[in-house]
Amino acid sequence: MVIKLKIGLKSNKPNQYLINKLQETFQDNKNIELVFIDTLDDLADIEVLITANITENEINKAKNLKILYHTYTGINDMPLDLIKERKITLVNTHAHAPIVALRAFSLALALLGRIVELHQGMTCGNWHGLEGSATWMPINNQVCGILGMGMIGKYIVKYLQPFNVKLATLERYRNKLTGGNGSYYATVEDLCLNSDLVFISLPLTKTTTNIITEKILTKMENKYLVNVGRGELINEKALYNALKHKTLKAAAIDVWYQYPRQNNITYPSQYPFQALDNIILSPHCSGNAHNVGKLIADEITTNLENFVKRGELTNIVDLAKEY
Repeated sequence: MVIKLKIGLKSNKPNQYLINKLQETFQDNKNIELVFIDTLDDLADIEVLITANITENEINKAKNLKILYHTYTGINDMPLDLIKERKITLVNTHAHAPIVALRAFSLALALLGRIVELHQGMTCGNWHGLEGSATWMPINNQVCGILGMGMIGKYIVKYLQPFNVKLATLERYRNKLTGGNGSYYATVEDLCLNSDLVFISLPLTKTTTNIITEKILTKMENKYLVNVGRGELINEKALYNALKHKTLKAAAIDVWYQYPRQNNITYPSQYPFQALDNIILSPHCSGNAHNVGKLIADEITTNLENFVKRGELTNIVDLAKEY
């Protein structure tokens, strides 16, 4: 099989390692042309486009586009209807799944351990430990609910297992939970209410938006929640109220409802989460670990090399399911 391709790379922050890796991999293949996109006109003949973001206008300019390679996992901000209409194959990246999962696990430890809260007390000279109010919750033996059993969810489970936790997830994920100590629930509500700590790593789709409803949150008394999926998975107002009124014990959130444009100061929600003392606010940085760009570049290059040699691609997005 001989595949001729014009591969384009569009990025506001070029991954030099990815550029070097692509050039090194395909430099001797005369059927592959690498193009670095500077203007809309550069998109005209591109057949494979590697990018972190794309607009409808850019897709319309890319008349020959066959494969759109997204350099992250979440695709909810992409023009999916147009991609589907054009019958473009959308591929996403999962190389940083263990990194995101590790961040989720770290946030959980910080949350249960009250690390941020007690640190802030110490900066004011308050020794809560001496007065007996610094009690924290070990993760050992807790019931940990996993909402989302893709690559990130699987790695969260892996990181949790040495701590003798009791794992819980939805019935439909039964074949994905290994170790034999899992509990399975038919509904999201049942999963949340039967867990001590809930990890959320779902993609944002039409069916998962607001999947953690006000009804669920008002019943999650003394529960902990960690979200590394997308902000809109959880009802914004209900989350704020559940934390404000201490129904929900505490939460660590890495994904939000409002994001800054350019570098202006922006709070992550229309509600003042920053004023609460039972939340850890994280600036959507779970995948921003040192050297994660190398992991992503290696996965993209290996996948495209396999496609060129064998006509096979992994991590193809199911556009009907939106993940």
